[in-house]
Amino acid sequence: METKKIIEKIALTLFAIIILQNTYCQENYLPGYILPQTGDTLHGYIDYRNWDRNPDKISFRNKLSGEKHIYSPMDIEGFSVLDERYESAIVQSESSPMSTGALEHDADLEFTIDTTFLQTMITGKKSLYFYMNNFGKEQFYIKQDSSYELLVYKRYLREVDGVDGIGENKRFIGQLTIYLADCPKIQSKLNNTEYRKKSMENLFLYFYNCTYSEVNFQKKTEKISVEIGVLGGLTLTSLKFKGTNFDYLVNANYNQSVNFSTGIFFDVILSRNQAKWSIFNELTLTSYKVAGRVEEYWHENRYIITHTKFAYTYLNVNNMVRYKYPIGGVFVFLNGGISNGFTINETNYKKVESTFFDIQTVEEGNAIDGTRKLEIGYILGIGIKYKRFSFETRYDAKNGMSEYTDLKSTTKRYYFLLGYRF
Repeated sequence: METKKIIEKIALTLFAIIILQNTYCQENYLPGYILPQTGDTLHGYIDYRNWDRNPDKISFRNKLSGEKHIYSPMDIEGFSVLDERYESAIVQSESSPMSTGALEHDADLEFTIDTTFLQTMITGKKSLYFYMNNFGKEQFYIKQDSSYELLVYKRYLREVDGVDGIGENKRFIGQLTIYLADCPKIQSKLNNTEYRKKSMENLFLYFYNCTYSEVNFQKKTEKISVEIGVLGGLTLTSLKFKGTNFDYLVNANYNQSVNFSTGIFFDVILSRNQAKWSIFNELTLTSYKVAGRVEEYWHENRYIITHTKFAYTYLNVNNMVRYKYPIGGVFVFLNGGISNGFTINETNYKKVESTFFDIQTVEEGNAIDGTRKLEIGYILGIGIKYKRFSFETRYDAKNGMSEYTDLKSTTKRYYFLLGYRF
């Protein structure tokens, strides 16, 4: 219980730090410029957020200590910060869902009108722009004179012979065939073009090579990065049972097991939002060993003592979503996800000592006859990262080894882990 209270205090402290930092210290002013509608470029500092979705407003200062000004696409013609450029636009957006689970039996296009800052991907003889709308759907645009034309694409459900399949409206292929017609070989490339950033970028670069034209500006598609490392530390594991007809397990009062855990991790860092989000994957070894004792007593000549012992070693596959936030020279992070533990070694033992006056018997066997080889649960953690090193406190709960419907088992584990990234 004391361990749980300590971890809760650590978690609450770090969580409060993240909340306070997000509330008061999230500004990130970097050198940039805005394009006022008067036509003059105004240099200064822009609060850069490495936007995942296109911003609908930006914060600008003439100098770092100057007054903050908020601009929307209706106030300026565009802006630039770091290697990113944005142009103000009123555009048509297709709002139907893209994910397979949300698709509908409807091939009709659903248009809305949005006012936004389009992100410039490529400019020159032919230009390409990107917009992620409020529904999280990626959209691409080309520029015709002074207007922006949506490259149309939609996925939907289509029934064929009573079976649902995926239909696609690829009008963007025809649009780009006309737009990039200066390259006679563009059709062969278009046939393999997908409606995503990297594929669109490659298509336009092919056009520029084909026509011997010069690219004025290119925002290269950011890549997902992967960090690999090792981790290890202490674990505190408890085992409990709940059910009927298994008093020798439910009332055993098992000791808490202190063990060592080790493993490797693969942190897949997502490209936008200043790399604050990642998919954190682990392969770890954990173990525990507990023993319990239950006595049934009638009188000094009649009693039964049941001893049980469990010892397990698991190969765990942990998949979590991680959010980290910079504070000075360190990162505070939170993560949560699912954990699958595969049993690689098992001790499942019971000894029953019976005494009836002068008759004493001993029986040995399995404590539980039906045990599962895969335990599933959830996992939560909070920690800090400094350069290549990290420290984390973590909690996971799994469904234990019992396969019986009338006997539920639960393993709960606390971790104290050190990590190192290569």
